[in-house]
Amino acid sequence: MTSQAQYAALPNAGFFRRLAAFIYDFFMASAIALVMTMLSLALTAIANALGVISLPDGMEHSTYLTQQWWSQLLIWGGVVVFFIWFWTRAGQTIGMRAWRLRVQNKDGSNISISQACLRLFTAAFGLGNLMVLVTRENLAFQDLWARCVVVTLPKPNK
Repeated sequence: MTSQAQYAALPNAGFFRRLAAFIYDFFMASAIALVMTMLSLALTAIANALGVISLPDGMEHSTYLTQQWWSQLLIWGGVVVFFIWFWTRAGQTIGMRAWRLRVQNKDGSNISISQACLRLFTAAFGLGNLMVLVTRENLAFQDLWARCVVVTLPKPNK
């Protein structure tokens, strides 16, 4: 039995396990957003020091960044890349790994980049998981749209 076939036979994940993984991933996404913000601040400070940009007198770098589209793109882009990278490579984010969850196609294969994008943008910041409470198959809104499932992995043998 191949590992892909083993993944295909696993049960769909329930709401509370998904919620726990969501909380872990929320903290990780927040950390990524903080790092991207620090990078934006550093780029702004360097550009200001080199004379590439000129901030008005008394304006702080952070105030300047709130008005810049590229800063928001960098921050949100970092978070988006985090989820897409982990979902398409291993089927698990850090929170999903901690709670033994895996997002995959029904046949057990990894989801594609387009599925990951669709899943991320239809998740409604995690609210799509509430649908798990009312469906028999434990499917979330984003799982239906992206045509994938989140399964619970078995405990590893010791």
